[in-house]
Parts: sequence; structure tokens; C-alpha cells
Amino acid sequence: MVVKVKTNFFGQPEFKIENPTIKKILLELSKKTKFSILDPTNGEVHSDFKIYLNSVEYDGLLRGIDTEVKSGDEVEVTLVILAGG
Repeated sequence: MVVKVKTNFFGQPEFKIENPTIKKILLELSKKTKFSILDPTNGEVHSDFKIYLNSVEYDGLLRGIDTEVKSGDEVEVTLVILAGG
């Protein structure tokens, strides 16, 4: 299945993934962008990112990061930028 992802740092990349889950999508996006979205030590999403499936934050979903993505679902990955002053 082809999955389109909306981001605020890399446009709207598309990935061809079999049986896509949020985790699989984030791993592919990390490879493409060279951003470490998932912490390699525990597999959790780094706090610099917010992940949404159909406007619901992933940790509010029943299966969390392992939630399957279906055709027509909207996946959004936002890099949270903090500025000091």
C-alpha cells in the first residue's frame, strides 16, 4: 500500500509499505530524512515529534505506535521546534 505522510519538515513523502503501521512508517521516514524519530534504545517516539493518525495523537490510540494504517488514513508527523530567548 502507498502511504502519504504530512510533515512540517519534509513535505509530503510517500512510502510503499506492506501492512503499514505507524511504527513502520516512522522507520521509513527516519531513513529518508536522517532524523531519529524513534529512540533506538526503547523504540519510543522522541519527544521532539508529535505523531497523529486521523488527527488523533498516536498514544491515544488503542494499539499506540503499532496501530495499523488503512487506505485513506491521514498520518501527520510534526517536529516540535522550541525557541529560547
